[in-house]
Amino acid sequence: MAALASRGRLLANMNNTSKLLTAAVVNNKVPAKNINSKTSGMIEPRLKPWDYKKWGFNYYYSLIDGTTKRFTDNTKMIVVEGPPAIGKTEFAKSLAEELDCKFVPGFSMEDYYINSYGYDLRELDYKFHHTRNISYDEKKFSQDPTGQDGGLDRMLYISFVQRYEDYIKNLAHLFNTGEGIVTERSPHSDFIYYDAAYRQGWVDKTSRAHYHKMRSMTITELMRPNLIIHLDAPIDMVQSNIRARSATTHPWEKNSPVWENSDYMQHLYGDLMKQYLTAASEHSMVLSYDWSEGGDPEVVVEDIEGLNMDFHDKYDKQQKDWRLLTEDGFASKRNIYTERNDLMKAFLDPFYTADKLILSSDEGVEYDHIVRRMPGNEYTHGFNTILGDPEPFFNFGNKLREGIFKNRYFLDNPTLDDDQEHEDRVRANRKALGDKDWWKT
Repeated sequence: MAALASRGRLLANMNNTSKLLTAAVVNNKVPAKNINSKTSGMIEPRLKPWDYKKWGFNYYYSLIDGTTKRFTDNTKMIVVEGPPAIGKTEFAKSLAEELDCKFVPGFSMEDYYINSYGYDLRELDYKFHHTRNISYDEKKFSQDPTGQDGGLDRMLYISFVQRYEDYIKNLAHLFNTGEGIVTERSPHSDFIYYDAAYRQGWVDKTSRAHYHKMRSMTITELMRPNLIIHLDAPIDMVQSNIRARSATTHPWEKNSPVWENSDYMQHLYGDLMKQYLTAASEHSMVLSYDWSEGGDPEVVVEDIEGLNMDFHDKYDKQQKDWRLLTEDGFASKRNIYTERNDLMKAFLDPFYTADKLILSSDEGVEYDHIVRRMPGNEYTHGFNTILGDPEPFFNFGNKLREGIFKNRYFLDNPTLDDDQEHEDRVRANRKALGDKDWWKT
C-alpha cells in the first residue's frame, strides 16, 4: 500500500550514513516541542505581522517591536526536495495548508524572465543579435543542455542567485510575521545540480569553479532549514512520469537528452541528493519517503508532529542555526534578512575568470539596452507612469521600498540617446492606439 510504503525515515548518525531511524526515536533526552497540524486543533494564533515590505526593520524598530512574540511552534522553514514529476508541488501546497504555513513555489526561469508587471523578456529574443543574450530556460535545457554557448552555465548561476534571494525573502517573512514557510528546493542543495551537469560535460570548468567560490562566500549567511522532506522514487519511474507528462503538459521534455539520460538522473537524484541529505541531517531534521505511488500526506504530517524541533542540548548541532538565544539575536537576523541588499551585494564580485558567465562589452550593452526597454524595467516597480503608475510626486516614501522588493535584477539605466527617445515616443503612440504589442517596438 502507498501509505505503508511511504512511511518516513529520519536520517541520522552522520558517521554511519546507511543507518536510518524511524521518526519515533528522535532525541528523547529532553521534553519535545512539536509542530502542530490543523487537524490536531492545537495551532496557536499569531499576532499581527510587521509590515516589513513597507517599513523594513532596523535597530530602532527592534526597540519597539519584538521578534519572538510572533513565533509559534509552527514558525519553521520547511523545504521539500526530490526529482521532478512525482508531485512535489501538490504535496508542498497541501502540507503548507495543513501546517498553517505559507507555500512558496520553487524558483524557475519564468520567474526571472517575467517581470513584476507581467511582461515576458523572452518575447524580445528576436531583437538580440548576440546568441548569449537570448533567453535560456528549463525548456531549452530539456532540449539542448549544451546550447547557446554556455546557456546552461548562465541559467544555473542565475538560478542560484535568484533562489538565494528568494530564500532571504522567505526568512524575512518568517521573522517579521511568525508564519512558517513551506517551499521547494533551497540554495543549500543547489550545488548538486551544478555538479551533476559538470560531470556530464554540460557546463564549463571555470563556471563551476566560480559558482563554488561564490557559494562558499555566501551560503553561510543563510540559516539552514528546520526540516527537509525528501520525496523519492526509482529513476526509471521518474523517467516514465516525465514521458507521460511530455505528451500533455510538457511537450518540450519529449525524447529529452536530459531526462532520458539515466546516468545523469541517477547521479543527481540518487547519489548527490543522498549525499547532500546525509550531510544536511546534521543540522536539519530530514524525513525521506518513497513517493513512487504518490504516498499519503497525512502520514507525513503525523511524522512531523512526532519530531522534536526545538529542544536540544546546547552543544547539539541539530537546529543550531535557530538557537539565537536572545531577543537581540533574533532581531539581528531579522534585520539582515529584511534589509537583504547587504547580502546580495556579495554577488557583485570582482572575479572575471568564468568566460561562459561574463558577457563581452558588446553583449552587455545590447542586453542592457533591450532589457531596460521592456515595460516595467525602466524604473522601480510603482514608478512606471506609462503603465499607469501614479506620478512620482504622489508616490514617494515607503512605496519605493515596496517596489524594490519586487525587483528581480539590477539594470544600469544610462541617459537615453536620440534614437531611444524617438523609440519611446513611437511606443507611447502605439500604446495609445491600442496596439497590444506596443512594447515590442
